Amino acid sequence: MALFLKYFSGIQGNSCNRVSYPTRTMCVLQGTSVDISCTYSHPPNQRLNYKYWFKWRATQEPSDLQSDSEYERRAEYPVEETGRSTLRITDLRHTDSAEYRFTFKTSKRKWKGSLHGTTLTVTGLRVEVTPVATVTEGQRVTLTCITSCPLADKPSYIWYQNNGSVTGSENPENQLVLDPVGPQHAGNYSCSVRNYPHLRSPEETLTVQYAPKTTAVSVSHSGEIAEGSSVTLSCSSDANPAANYTWFKEHDDSVGESGQSYTITNITSELGGHYYCHAHNAIGHQKSTSLQIIITDNCSCKNRRCLTGHHTPPHLPLDEALPDSEYDDVLHLTNRSSPAAQREPIEEQDDIYTDLRKDADQTSELYSTIK
Repeated sequence: MALFLKYFSGIQGNSCNRVSYPTRTMCVLQGTSVDISCTYSHPPNQRLNYKYWFKWRATQEPSDLQSDSEYERRAEYPVEETGRSTLRITDLRHTDSAEYRFTFKTSKRKWKGSLHGTTLTVTGLRVEVTPVATVTEGQRVTLTCITSCPLADKPSYIWYQNNGSVTGSENPENQLVLDPVGPQHAGNYSCSVRNYPHLRSPEETLTVQYAPKTTAVSVSHSGEIAEGSSVTLSCSSDANPAANYTWFKEHDDSVGESGQSYTITNITSELGGHYYCHAHNAIGHQKSTSLQIIITDNCSCKNRRCLTGHHTPPHLPLDEALPDSEYDDVLHLTNRSSPAAQREPIEEQDDIYTDLRKDADQTSELYSTIK
């Protein structure tokens, strides 16, 4: 039994070859670098011929890692001291996960590297969302930054939402808790290890569903609406999933229309009133405030556009309406004969009938002149 132990320790009689690995397992982040070291010894009266590191493969003979095409310009031996050797591998890849051993040969004996060396595991990062990636507003959500093995030195983690870091997210723990979760938390999340912010995990999407909010009605016209015209009402809301809409008129049942827009054509005074919409989805519903629709007669509004056709100006001492050409002359002359403060283009006056009443006497005289 003693001879067996001496064989595997590299000890033979008073002379021995020895290799020791201070770390037997290592977990390192993908894309970073790692130093794997060992100490070795041999009888002082034996000359060292060569030494190197190799990736242990059960079916292959050892070969210097620096000559391996998979490690070209990535494997080096930066520390070369008597009795100590270090293997440095840069830009680590998942395929670098393996057991690494050291071997050397003296003028009399070769260390075959038959004992176990250092096992390296290269891990990436990924985000896991619990309970699920699609949740309802108000739930508790936990995001976990996961590695395939425990990283050394218990690093701090940084969280990102839509490529921006989450305020106060640096945490020695690998979790980000959202409780309660809200619409503002929806987005794409990733994580990184402190000191390696450029090595982020793939993004994981968190979807937050919620009932309609800020439901409101808008109209395609502003102010009063003339009879016979068309008007379109639109309903909007913030909801996820998108809301469906139903239209209502106050003191009436549903107007029988659904959809985000509701158009009333050839509108009449009976259709005036207060309208509102009802937004709803699988999570909940919300009623908008009402919007009043006022319908006016074409010529009852106080707007110059209502003055159409052959309407006789009031208070004129005329037995019949003027022909178009003479009516235009009267309006033109009246405007020119008005006091200076009222000398404005007739189309810019707010109420043409008011101006005509003020100048009734002058208009009569002008009309007599025209006759």
